[in-house]
Amino acid sequence: MLGLYVHLPFCRVHCTYCAFAISTDISLQQRYVDAVIAEIASRAAGEEVDTLYFGGGTPSRVSIENLARLAAAIRDRFAVAAGAEFSIEANPEDVTGESLEAWRELGINRVSIGVQSFADRELEPLGRLHGRERAREALSAAVGSGVRTNVDLILGLPNQTAATFQETLETAIAGGAGHLSLYMLDLEEGTPLKAQVVRGRTHLPDDEGVAALYEYAISRLAEAGLAQYEISNFARRGEECRHNLRYWNRGAYHGFGIAAHSFVGSQRFANTRNIRHYIDAPLSARDFSENLGPGEVRRETIFLGLRQTSGVSYDHLVELCGQEGVEWVERGLQDGWLRRAEERVVFTPYGFLLSNDYISQLF
Repeated sequence: MLGLYVHLPFCRVHCTYCAFAISTDISLQQRYVDAVIAEIASRAAGEEVDTLYFGGGTPSRVSIENLARLAAAIRDRFAVAAGAEFSIEANPEDVTGESLEAWRELGINRVSIGVQSFADRELEPLGRLHGRERAREALSAAVGSGVRTNVDLILGLPNQTAATFQETLETAIAGGAGHLSLYMLDLEEGTPLKAQVVRGRTHLPDDEGVAALYEYAISRLAEAGLAQYEISNFARRGEECRHNLRYWNRGAYHGFGIAAHSFVGSQRFANTRNIRHYIDAPLSARDFSENLGPGEVRRETIFLGLRQTSGVSYDHLVELCGQEGVEWVERGLQDGWLRRAEERVVFTPYGFLLSNDYISQLF
């Protein structure tokens, strides 16, 4: 069984914090979709698929006609399982009763809305086009339509305070979404917002305050029935994102489009980020490939397992890491960034905050 990811890079504007592979030139849409369909045809072999994900960019920016062409190409070349999860990422300004109905007719049954915040003063420095009220309307429309709904939020934004974040969280909870993704703002070099912060023109909340709000969010969302199942993801029972779980459990998937990654067998590979190069030659767009050896498999198994609240088996960790693993667990339990859940090892909320640092101690 496979998962499929299609990268649809088109956005109305380039948000100030975004380092993803995107394009604001919507005139390329038709040629780009032609290229993706060609790539799908070149790599498909009739495999069974049970998760599909249209990500971006802003897939909701793509016309219904082109989304329909992509969905048809996938169904022509792959065996899409009954009950497959089919997600689309959308910005609030694109989520309407009409668009939701059109997406559902394509088989889309899960919508992930890029809200980021329900506070206008926090949205403005990001360059987002929507405001609080439009975001609330989009959430209400999605939930009301019956599709499974995720809300993306960001913690650590400019102008964000404990009070405004708590209000954003309460608005998301009240909106009825079955899934919530909460990401820490992570500014990469080259983004406009990073430059503003470096120059002192924009200020971010302090790390201690952000950490406290993250732990608050875990507790508050649990009270609301949205249990944490991964560092940044929370869901009501049965609403977990099956496609993302495939990534974290090292399941196989194909990625199509610019910057899309794939994992099949023991091989990981990715396409170019250059949209014009991709459009001109989609069948030779790959610009990264690696075959994973035992060491890489071990690191991935531990890293991806520990991202989840299910953690990893203690015995398996010791089997992979030996005495170093035993000492690492003892250190984590003593210092409070690990806990034992029966036979498994799991990060505490504090541990999740610094999980990359802690995991690096094992390698």
